[in-house]
This record gives sequence, C-alpha cells and structure tokens, in this order.
Amino acid sequence: MRKQDIKDIELGPRQLTFGFGNNHSKQQDRLLYYIKNQIETHGQVVLDEFIQYVKERHEWSESAILQNIFWLAQELKIHFRINKQSLDPYNVKKILLENSDQQVEIVTNKSVDDLVFQHTKRFYQKLSGKNSIDNYDDQYEFSRLLAEEIRHWESCLNTYKSFAKKPCFPGKEQIDRGLSLIHTISAKLDSFSLINAFYIHRDQILKLVDDVKTLSEFYTRHLDIWVTLTESVEAFTKNLPELKNKSDIVTAFDRLKQILSTSRPYDMVEEAWELYKKIKIYNDIIVKNKTEQYRMEVLTMLDHMIEKMKNHLEAHKAGPDLRNKYLYSLRMISENIRKAKDIETINRLKSHAQDKFDIYREEVEHNP
Repeated sequence: MRKQDIKDIELGPRQLTFGFGNNHSKQQDRLLYYIKNQIETHGQVVLDEFIQYVKERHEWSESAILQNIFWLAQELKIHFRINKQSLDPYNVKKILLENSDQQVEIVTNKSVDDLVFQHTKRFYQKLSGKNSIDNYDDQYEFSRLLAEEIRHWESCLNTYKSFAKKPCFPGKEQIDRGLSLIHTISAKLDSFSLINAFYIHRDQILKLVDDVKTLSEFYTRHLDIWVTLTESVEAFTKNLPELKNKSDIVTAFDRLKQILSTSRPYDMVEEAWELYKKIKIYNDIIVKNKTEQYRMEVLTMLDHMIEKMKNHLEAHKAGPDLRNKYLYSLRMISENIRKAKDIETINRLKSHAQDKFDIYREEVEHNP
C-alpha cells in the first residue's frame, strides 16, 4: 500500500460518516461480499492481500478500495485486528502511516442474538425518547446509532472535565466514572460488541445518562454564576475580621462555603446565589470604607511628597521646565487617586508616584 493512499483515507475524529453516494454503497456491498467469501474460503482476510484480490477483479484504484474498506469499518460492518487486538479505523490508519507493511486482518462482525437486540432497542427507546427505534431492524444501522449517542456523551463529559478539575467545581467523580464506562462499552467498535456491551451495562448507562443531563444543565446554565461564587470566597475572606462583626453574615458565609465544597451542589445554586448577594451587600460597605481610608492615607503621603519635591526644587534652584515636569506628574497622579474605584488601583498609582519621585531625585542630583 502506498503511504499517500493511506494518508488520503477520509476519517472523522472517531466519528461516524453518513450519506455515501450510490456508487460507494455498491462498491462497499461488493467488498463486503468478497470479505465474507474469502473468510469462508481461507479463514482470514489480510488487508493488503485483499486489495490486490479486488484489483484483479475490478478496475478500481487501490486508494478507492482502501477508502471503502475503511468506510465499511466506520459503519461497523467489519472491524480490524492487528496482533489479535481489535482497533478502530483511526488507530489502524495511524499505525499504517508509521509502518505500511504492518499486517492488518479484516474481520466481519457477528450478529447479536435477536432477543438481546430487541431488548436493547426497547431500552434505548425508553432512554432516548425516540419513537423511531423500531425502524432500525438492521443491527449495523442500530449500532451506528448507539455509537453516535456514546460519542455525544463522551464529548459532553470531556467538555466539562476541564472545569471539574478546578477546586469547588463539581462533577469530577461522575465524569471519571462516565468516561470509564464509555471506554468499556466502546472498547471494541464492532456492532456485535457494541450492542452486547450496551445490553450488559444497562444500569450503569442509566446512571451515565442521568449524570450527563445533570452536568449539562449545571455547566450550561450556571457556569458564570458558579465562577462568581467561587471567586467571591477569596474576596470575602480578605474582610473576614470585619464580617465577623455580624453573626448572620458569618453564618451565611459558612453556609456558602459548605455548598461550594459539596460534591453535588446542583439543586443548591439558587440558595448559594442568595447567600452571596446577602454577604456582598455588607462586604461592599467594608470594601468602600477601606478604600476611602486608604485613599486618604495615600493622598496625605502624596501631599507630603509634593511638598518635599517643591522644597527640594527650591533648594537646588531648579528651572521651570523641571518643576513643571515632575510636579505636574505627581499632581495628575493625585487626581487619578481621587477618582480610583478600588484599593488595587490606588496602590498601583502610589507605586507610580514613588517611582516618579525616585527618578526626579536621581535626575536633580546628577544634573545640578
């Protein structure tokens, strides 16, 4: 097999492909017939040998044959084995790109017992609420539907996984358990294994679906609120000595922290938000008082700094340009401090004023 033909194989990132043209469908039907025939005759089918076998009977390009075989695997009508291990098309392509001489066995998928098949269909219909499940009499088509559903669950859980790793963000246990179950169910992506695994793990799948629904509702509807709540704890903690002066606020803060630390806070979001608003009203007053107090302290310091600079300029008989340059800078900083809305901004402006004063001293002393 040419490496370029392998590279050109069209595969989604472990997702199923639908809507093939009639020509492709006929080729796949013919290929599936040959595969079954070769297995009955020889006991096994090896990918590169099978491609040559087909080329001798049809004027199909090697790349077209290879592509249609991989599409058959994605439709779960066949599956691949390397060294007795079943692998999905994505990983087989990856291995062949590294070593195009690697032997790949093509295996047809077994049929599921009809009783298991019908029971699994009814279970999935109840699970999904889809009334069209009875139309899926073909096990291949039904297994593709299950695989699509599993990929949806996996995508949801992986999306929320990055959030659940953070402190005070819920769902890590449910996500890890769900992804482990998905790995177990989809370990072999052939229709026989998939339908049987779905049937065997019915109870765990019910729990998985419930977890996905709960986590989806929480992270799509309440993520912004939860971020605000978790960030507020640090802000409130800074003012804990003052907050302790009001017992009801302390009680509310303790309850808020308790909710944020619980593993399943899904039905407590509204309560947590109401607690946050109650604490914030009192905390905002504390922050405002602290800000005003700090503003006055820094403005007093800046007034002394300006006075000291004026005296220093007089002592060094500095010209008007130097006076205007540095005194204007400090006065502008003083004006900005009066307008600042928080302690962090005031502190930054204070540092800026100190830097300006140090630069001034250095310039005057080195340029008398």
